[in-house]
Amino acid sequence: MPVFNNQLFENTPDGRQKISPNPLAQVGAILDVAISIPQALIELYQKENKPIPAAITGIALIDTGASRSCVHAPIMKQLGVNPINVVTSGTANGQALHGLFPAHFNFLAAKIEIDFASVVGVNLSGQDVQGQQIIIMSPESWTGQ
Repeated sequence: MPVFNNQLFENTPDGRQKISPNPLAQVGAILDVAISIPQALIELYQKENKPIPAAITGIALIDTGASRSCVHAPIMKQLGVNPINVVTSGTANGQALHGLFPAHFNFLAAKIEIDFASVVGVNLSGQDVQGQQIIIMSPESWTGQ
């Protein structure tokens, strides 16, 4: 299992930085991420001479309470990926149907790349950290499912 070990730093009044848990407490466990199509789709697109869409970058929130990885559904549409199935999941508004999409996540600083057989497409509109859109919510362990 991939492990990402990183220290968090806080800016001090004198312009320096110190190791501190405060950034984690303020914004949560976040990582820069790029979402793209999985390798199987890249190979299919190459065979069909289709252009491969560019990855889309943003922020991933590591959600220790999540059981599946979720992606902002409009991003999958922007990448041209159609849902492969649907799943019912519980939300604050009750049960809802969500599309499942194959996807590739590249956690940039952690240098962890994963092809997912399926991620749940959800609406993450309005979910941001310091003005940057959260595009992925993922459990703390990744299995490619």
